[in-house]
Amino acid sequence: MPHPNDTDEDSELSFLQGMTAYLRTRLQLVSIETQEALAHLKEKIGPLLLALGCAVVGYFLILAALVSLLGKLLGLLGKSPLLGWELAALLVAGLHIYVIFAVRKKISIKPPTPLFEYSRAELERDREWIKENNLKSKSSSAN
Repeated sequence: MPHPNDTDEDSELSFLQGMTAYLRTRLQLVSIETQEALAHLKEKIGPLLLALGCAVVGYFLILAALVSLLGKLLGLLGKSPLLGWELAALLVAGLHIYVIFAVRKKISIKPPTPLFEYSRAELERDREWIKENNLKSKSSSAN
């Protein structure tokens, strides 16, 4: 209940100060959790970039030789026009697709602790507070 000596300007100023403090606290919380998310991403991106770089370099250095050798080997197995470098290229492509799925599975592992736990807790407390205040205001307006 407002104090009898409080003016509307004082209560508005108090409200603005409270809102400013609330927003400042929320921004600090977002900053902390953004740093947590970035740390988590750094853990995932570093190994992914390293694996991708190695895969690209290895792919370009070995692919031509592997396809050629495998094509010659398949050509020795028979005189069929289907047994050649084209089939070898398809086999090597299949191996690469397998590697892509293996890396995707590794990347999709969830972090051990949930992200944004502080924000989730704050939002849940806000929801409860809003529910309580809505119920109180509805019961006050009904009287």
